[in-house]
Amino acid sequence: MRQAYGSAENIPSLLVQAETDTRGGHMSGSTWFALWSALCHQGDIYTASYAAVPFLVRIAEQPNYRAKYDPLFLAAHIELAQGEGTGPDFPRDLLLPYRAALERALALATTALELPLDDDSRIAYRFCVAVFNCQMLTARNILDEEG
Repeated sequence: MRQAYGSAENIPSLLVQAETDTRGGHMSGSTWFALWSALCHQGDIYTASYAAVPFLVRIAEQPNYRAKYDPLFLAAHIELAQGEGTGPDFPRDLLLPYRAALERALALATTALELPLDDDSRIAYRFCVAVFNCQMLTARNILDEEG
């Protein structure tokens, strides 16, 4: 497995740390910032990115993350790059857990949109729903409108 900076050996420990780090991905020094840098560096994704998606969704399922979009937003960006064909070849052994995670992610993002959310969160979850519904053009438009 590879990530932006080479070997992905640190990704499992970052995912464990992310379970309790509720600081946003925009905060330098947060675990989410490190995960974004490693797994979706300037929009580029890696084999470790695919492997991380089921774990990101599992984090999103935890009560501490029900109204925090970081895990699903990162998973959606990984899927957007994969869906647009800009990522590496998809490892066959990851396909089933990856697809199952995306189904759960769609349900989580859809449910989150029913919560009272700030504007950034609402945009992030709208983006996630579009990506997880394979509506990549809609997802890009959401980012472009708000970017």
